[in-house]
Amino acid sequence: MREQFARMRGLRSSGMIILVLLCLSGAEKTKCPSEHERPDELVSAGRMLVKNNRQEEAKTCFAKAVKAHPKYVPALLELGTMESKAQEFDQAVEHLSSAIRQEITPQALNNLAIVYQDMGSHTDSVNMYRRALKIDEDDASAHYNLGTALEKAGDFKAAVKSYRQAIELEPEEAKYYNNMGGSLAAMNKTELAERSYKWAIKLYPKFVDAYYNMGNLHLGTGKVEESIERLEQAIRLNPQHPKAKSKLADAKKELENKMEAFKTQVDDAIKKAEKMMKKGEL
Repeated sequence: MREQFARMRGLRSSGMIILVLLCLSGAEKTKCPSEHERPDELVSAGRMLVKNNRQEEAKTCFAKAVKAHPKYVPALLELGTMESKAQEFDQAVEHLSSAIRQEITPQALNNLAIVYQDMGSHTDSVNMYRRALKIDEDDASAHYNLGTALEKAGDFKAAVKSYRQAIELEPEEAKYYNNMGGSLAAMNKTELAERSYKWAIKLYPKFVDAYYNMGNLHLGTGKVEESIERLEQAIRLNPQHPKAKSKLADAKKELENKMEAFKTQVDDAIKKAEKMMKKGEL
C-alpha cells in the first residue's frame, strides 16, 4: 500500500512538473507577429506577452499594430496604457487621444485622465473624468477617481461631492469614506472627517491608512492620546508603514510636552500657594 501511495505521489509530482514546463514552453513560443498581420492578432499576441511578463516585447507588438493600423482603437489603448506605466507621458497622451478621436469610450477617457493625473495636470484629469461620467454616470469608480483628481487640484468641496456620489453607488467601499475624510479634514471639518474615517474602519477593520489618517487628524486637533492610540493601531497592522512611525514619534513628543507644561503649571500653583501662606493670605 505504501509503495502504491509513493508511486501516486511521484506521478502527481511528475505531472505538475510537466504542466509547468508546458506553460513555460507556451510562454516562450509566444511571439509578436509581423506588422502585416491583422491588428487584432497583433493585439492578442501583445496581451499574451503582457501576461507572460514580457513587457517590452508586448509594447513593441502594440506599437507594430499602431504603425500598421493607426486608427485601431484597441492597439492605441494598449500602447497608451503601457507608455503611461513607463512614464512616457507625451506618447501616452498622443495615443490615448488618438483612440478618443476614433471612438469616445469611458475606458479611453479614464485612461487619459490617469495619465494627466500622473503628469500633475489635474485640471485636464478632472475634465477627462467628467467626460467619462457623462457617458456612464453610474460608474462609482469614475466618481471616486474624479474626487481624487479634484482633491489634488485643491477643490476639496467638489471632491467631497464626488466621493459622496461614489458612496451612493457603492456604500460598502471603505476607500471612498477614507478619501472623503481627507478632503473634509482639508476643509477643517474635523468632526465630519473623523466620522468618515470611522466608517472606513467599520467597513474594513484592517484599513491601515484610515487609522493613520485618523491619528493624524487627532494630532492636529490636540487629541494626542487618541492620536497615539490610532497610530499604534496602524503600526500593529503594518509595522513598515512609511509615515505612521514618524507621526507616532511626533505624537509622543507632543504628549511629553503637554505633561511637562501641566507639571510646570502645578509647580507654579504650588509656589504661589506657598507664598500666599507665608504672607498669611491663605
